[in-house]
Amino acid sequence: MTDWSIWSFCYAVGNLPYDFLSGSPIHSNQGKVDTPMLITLLRSTDGETILIDTGFESAGSMTGAGFANFVRSDQLLQRFGFAPESIDKIVLTHMHFDHAGNFHNFPNARIYLQRYEYDAWKQVIGQHDTSKVSKADWAFSSLNLNDFDLLERAIDAGRVEFLEGDAEVAPGVTCRLAQDTHTFGSQWVEIASARGRYVVAGDCCYTFENVHRMWPPGYTQGNPWNMLREFQKMKSVAGEDLSRLVPGHDIELFTRYPSEERDGVRFAEVSLADSHASLLKPAAQEGA
Repeated sequence: MTDWSIWSFCYAVGNLPYDFLSGSPIHSNQGKVDTPMLITLLRSTDGETILIDTGFESAGSMTGAGFANFVRSDQLLQRFGFAPESIDKIVLTHMHFDHAGNFHNFPNARIYLQRYEYDAWKQVIGQHDTSKVSKADWAFSSLNLNDFDLLERAIDAGRVEFLEGDAEVAPGVTCRLAQDTHTFGSQWVEIASARGRYVVAGDCCYTFENVHRMWPPGYTQGNPWNMLREFQKMKSVAGEDLSRLVPGHDIELFTRYPSEERDGVRFAEVSLADSHASLLKPAAQEGA
């Protein structure tokens, strides 16, 4: 059986209202919380590497606030010994700016995206005068239009594979379409490992609390009822205690899994195959 190691890295930190992430009104008027922007690296015992989401190259938030501790994803992975050229595949969970930028700096990777996500956003873009829109427009509040320009070039170069629903993209790694949830064609990733099945959620859930309480986040561009159905599916994979879940933006990730900070980057070692070396320092492993 092919086994997989899973590491999640924080490439930037935002500061968002609690209810934006974990739900309104139950978490309204409770202030803000540090919010990690994440990429997740999978490495197989066969030597394959898959990157789930690629962050942004440069971006402004919908509120105009900046991001702390930003490290571009290709440069971040180099700090941990993974050259951008060594990434074999990229899964883009959806086209929001904090997930689908900077993929062009991984020159050898094949890119996997749900066709419905691409087609539906292209339809939205085609209905607007893009010379006038900004992140102040709800439809474009989480988009960087330049990401679509770069994606078109990748399509022309034959680097993009569009998925039509659930699809296995590597042995034990399956993309699950979550249609009309966070976005049109968001997807989450199921990884089969020797330690159980894991979920890398993208933004199909922001936080552990979303799934634990079955309460959608305060910001979504899809249908919350569809999102609740996906919560149930993810829970069936990750366990009732959510011990094998990687949410999209939860700072609690770094207390639930062995984690540390190296070279200014906070990361969690979510799962480690027996034949792989840990990225954690020995003391961090002993205390996990």
